[in-house]
Amino acid sequence: MDFAEEKTPSGYTLKILFKKMKFLVFNSRGESFSADKEGRSLLHKLPNAVFLGNIFLIERDYLKEYSLLKVRDDTIILPYRNITEKKRKFLFIHYVTSVDVIPMKIVMVKSYSLMLKDIPSDTDIDYLIVDESLSETEVSVIASRYRPGEIIKVTTDKSEVQKGTAEEKGSDYISINTMSDNPVFLASYHLKNMALSNLNQLLLDFDISAFDTQFIIYFINDILENKKDDPDVIRNRSMLTDLKNAYEFYLALIIRDNSFLNEKIESETDFRKLSPYKTLVSKVRSTNPGRDDQLLYTEYENLILEKEESLKVSR
Repeated sequence: MDFAEEKTPSGYTLKILFKKMKFLVFNSRGESFSADKEGRSLLHKLPNAVFLGNIFLIERDYLKEYSLLKVRDDTIILPYRNITEKKRKFLFIHYVTSVDVIPMKIVMVKSYSLMLKDIPSDTDIDYLIVDESLSETEVSVIASRYRPGEIIKVTTDKSEVQKGTAEEKGSDYISINTMSDNPVFLASYHLKNMALSNLNQLLLDFDISAFDTQFIIYFINDILENKKDDPDVIRNRSMLTDLKNAYEFYLALIIRDNSFLNEKIESETDFRKLSPYKTLVSKVRSTNPGRDDQLLYTEYENLILEKEESLKVSR
């Protein structure tokens, strides 16, 4: 059979067409969802990811040609195991969709030489995830040969500080000893490479201080204001703006800037833009268990829900 059907927890039906690397989406009433805003096609592109390196172990059903991944707040949650750290970890990839689960083709390649040998150069790769076993030159060759949509570099946590000068975007602002768990350094690195889903992941994975958050907002502002003619910035301006808004909202949450938060929520005109704010409120609330803090963040959450409902009604 050249297709498979899967049901999602929210009641959608996915019809997955293997040969075409496409899928169809139907709601509980059997109505199909367009793959684009213009409604020109019902066929959604089945995204794919290649894990390249020797630290990755992918948990998947090898009897299927695809994996089913959860989607939350327009973000794919892609799990993997880091063999070195012996941990289950997650990548968070920006992906706009109305469904709660999507199919993805996932391939695992152990080394640079095997990638060149086994993967044809015309292979379409949406997300290339590489580990530290690859040199910058090897990553550059892979990028030039396959032209992946996005390259995500996964670093292994280290106990020792890696010393060096950051001679890259952001070196105008920081020149410090860095570790793989330093959010300011990582934000600078991801912005340099326009790995914006990684920048979003920082916000979800790290408890970033107010001071560090201000630095990251400064970096994003600098790119938006001073590099507006750069093709990468033009192409990614919308997501950069969304990330700036998310970091500003997170900063307001941790410093309890009530006036900013109320204004930000009230001024929003697109209910879909409120979903990331709900996620951030939940994250910050989970790290502040005090009774007063819980009441405060619940109040913010209720404000977002009320605004979301009012925007949906007025559509």
